[in-house]
Amino acid sequence: MANKIHLVLSQYRNDIIYNDFIGKFYHFPANSQKSYLSKFDQLPIDFIYYEPTQNGRRGFFFGFGRITKKPFADKREEGYYFVEIEDYKEFSKPVPLKNDQGVSIEQENVCYNAQDSIWEISKRLLDEICLDGGILLNIESDAHLIKVLGEQLIGSEKVGVLELIKNAIDAQASYCRVRIENVSSLERNFISEYEYPDLPGPVIIIEDDGIGMTRDVIQNGWLRPASTIKTNVKEQLKKERDNALKSGNLAAYDALYAKLKKEHGRIPLGEKGVGRFATHRLGRFLELRTKTKDADYELVLKIDWTKFDNISNEFVNLNSIDIGLFREPLSRDYGDRNSGTKLIIYGGKEEFSWDEEIINQLNTSIINLNSPGTNNKLRSTIEKYDIFNAYLECPQLPNLNTEQIYTESTPNFTLDAIIDEDGKASYELHFSHPTDRIPKQKWEDNEFDLRFPDDTNYWYIDGCKRKPECGSFFIHVDVWYRKSEWIDLPNYKELTDYLDNYGGLSIYRDNVLVLESKVSSLYDWLGLSSAHIKQAYRISYRDMIGNIETSQKNNFNIIDKTNREGFIENKSYNDLARLTKVLIEKILLPNYTSKRDEMTAMVKGIVTDTKQLTDIAKIGSTFFSNVAESSYPLDVDPYKFFGNLWEQIEERKGGLVNLTESMKQLQKSIKMIEDVQDTFVEQAGFGIAVAVSLHEINKITSNFYVGISHLIKSGDFDKIKLEDLQTTSQSLRSELKRLSPLRAIRNEKEIEFSISKSINYAFELYKRLFKQLNIEFELLNKDEDFQVFGRYSTINQVFGNLFDNSSYWIKYTGKVDKKIHILLNKKFRTVIVADSGSNINDIIRPNLFQPGYSLKEPPSGLGLYICKTYLNNMKGRIYETPQKDRIPYLNGAQFTLDFNKTPENR
Repeated sequence: MANKIHLVLSQYRNDIIYNDFIGKFYHFPANSQKSYLSKFDQLPIDFIYYEPTQNGRRGFFFGFGRITKKPFADKREEGYYFVEIEDYKEFSKPVPLKNDQGVSIEQENVCYNAQDSIWEISKRLLDEICLDGGILLNIESDAHLIKVLGEQLIGSEKVGVLELIKNAIDAQASYCRVRIENVSSLERNFISEYEYPDLPGPVIIIEDDGIGMTRDVIQNGWLRPASTIKTNVKEQLKKERDNALKSGNLAAYDALYAKLKKEHGRIPLGEKGVGRFATHRLGRFLELRTKTKDADYELVLKIDWTKFDNISNEFVNLNSIDIGLFREPLSRDYGDRNSGTKLIIYGGKEEFSWDEEIINQLNTSIINLNSPGTNNKLRSTIEKYDIFNAYLECPQLPNLNTEQIYTESTPNFTLDAIIDEDGKASYELHFSHPTDRIPKQKWEDNEFDLRFPDDTNYWYIDGCKRKPECGSFFIHVDVWYRKSEWIDLPNYKELTDYLDNYGGLSIYRDNVLVLESKVSSLYDWLGLSSAHIKQAYRISYRDMIGNIETSQKNNFNIIDKTNREGFIENKSYNDLARLTKVLIEKILLPNYTSKRDEMTAMVKGIVTDTKQLTDIAKIGSTFFSNVAESSYPLDVDPYKFFGNLWEQIEERKGGLVNLTESMKQLQKSIKMIEDVQDTFVEQAGFGIAVAVSLHEINKITSNFYVGISHLIKSGDFDKIKLEDLQTTSQSLRSELKRLSPLRAIRNEKEIEFSISKSINYAFELYKRLFKQLNIEFELLNKDEDFQVFGRYSTINQVFGNLFDNSSYWIKYTGKVDKKIHILLNKKFRTVIVADSGSNINDIIRPNLFQPGYSLKEPPSGLGLYICKTYLNNMKGRIYETPQKDRIPYLNGAQFTLDFNKTPENR
């Protein structure tokens, strides 16, 4: 290929007949006197405009353009031609031919002649003039963009079909019919049932009864990537909602929302403006037929997508490929609405083929796409949307499922909850066993605050709880235990297999699926999979099917990822995930674990208490010893004690001796396990108790490090700085010294101490935290103090755990009145620890002192279990304070520590 030509075209911008053609056409002579026709022989050509010197003004270069077509004769003026100009770009400022010293920038150009109207210029000089002039560029779209939008932003063929169904939803359709036919990998005996037997397969038909499209909508919306034709309504609502929140006038926003919804139907789901290009991914050819209710004809658009895929060395602008739009007589009955759109995609793609498994997966996804069928009094309070039904047809697979297998089974747990704009849940949780072996049970609550305090203070701004940015939402979850005795289906594996593939939570926006449960589980958006790996007893996505329903009215900021496989992780998304996770872990999980443990104990008779196991082993040893020493006729064995064990009398005698000895050894083994368990309890208890001091130690050591670093860098060892460091080191030593009475050691000597001494020690440990949270601490009746004999450090840990719990739940409630009060009773030797936080929830109450049950965040489930263990070892007890004994003005948790049987003296 010859070198590309670059030209300068002389053009006056004022006072000539053709100046209105600038950037469109160039008029030049081609006659016997002067001809520039040969300059345009070799195309394409890049050029710059030059306005010659005129009336004392200097000559200037002022714009850039491109010529790709041959000149054509001027029919009005013989001997002159026109050439069409493309891609014209104005300069930000004119570039003079000569500089201030009068030197021409063309002085080294051998082609330059001041008498010529057109001359050649080097590419380098052309580029430099363009840059000196600040050429005004535009972002251009290459034709290849369609391939990117269709194949790289749409995650899969299944996602592509779902995107096109969502377009039907945005068009206010009540149904969307998807049909796949002429699939080469399936049986070919159904050709007579094909709707388009003459088109190359596979053929995908997507038909709806939406509002249809006009020529204007097709031209400025459908054919325009990322057009705002659908999103303008959403942007207006976003802006108005922000203004309403700032002004506190949400009623005005609600009225606007109702008005726009009435005018536009559903608020559009689409955000990117690229979903329609999924048609490119699904086939090489597209035929679009659409009708509005006031038209008596169809608009027909036909696209050959291969034209956009051609690889070429030349740039091909997206808008340079023409697409014809025609009107034709109606090709189908448009039903009661008299409007709709039909896409016929055909020809397939070489890199993808449909088969039975993929079509079944698509069918499942389309069924899930439909409006949730949950019917519950809580759900009845949320906004109503028009019902939408999408379905799949495939004549080559006549027996496609029409509903999911899980709908045929009664779940063991059903959770329904409305989460309001403050992050508080009103919920109902139902339990059911398929044979009622465990009685049905129901839990419910109003305004259960899901914004639990954590180490990061995620929900707090300046000490106060903030509102979630995700807005209000509804959630429905069905949960099963994955065992045959829990599932009421003849083949329980059908359900567990389905849960393996599709278990999790789907997310619906305005009653339409925007995230499949399978995809959300894959990305572990709630962290349930990682938690289940660490602790297998926890609930996982494979145990549940559920849906979250959100509304664009309350939240526009949960935004789909471009590939439609998840959400952008912004504040709204993170808030939604946290609230949902807490709902599952604090409401569902404790009962899920409890009922499973109850069933296990009932069916298998499993005993987990080591003291009870020791008693059983002791009884067993005594029983076998008594039988061996009795006159029981071992040879006859009238009670069949030895059936299938030993036949000979000597074997039976020896067996009884061995069993007796084995039971004695079992008692020793259980004692060893109990010792290990007690060690773990002590270590866990110390770890919980030390957490508060560690925070303070961290601050002290940080200050110490900063001080030392400053001294080393400055070299100024002044007395004041050294005294500050001395004070800091003393604080550190004091803090470490305070920890020693917390360290419970199994061989620690028992001592006599007053109960108030332990209370005051624990208070000193938590005094800084109480001050930080503005908690009032008071020992109400010091004169009722009494003495106990036992391990001082263990009681310190007990009070430390209770104070830690009270601090957490006081912070959780966010009440202004923050109190922890202690009430002593010398006569009955009891201590009541009461607070103004949140009372004990019914969810956790049955398992309050069991390990692993906790509503705190992060959960440990050890604190109260450790308290119970320590007190039991001292012959003491801990229990929830009965109503008659409660401190009446405090509505939070109240615990009674009972030392009535604990020794007072050595």
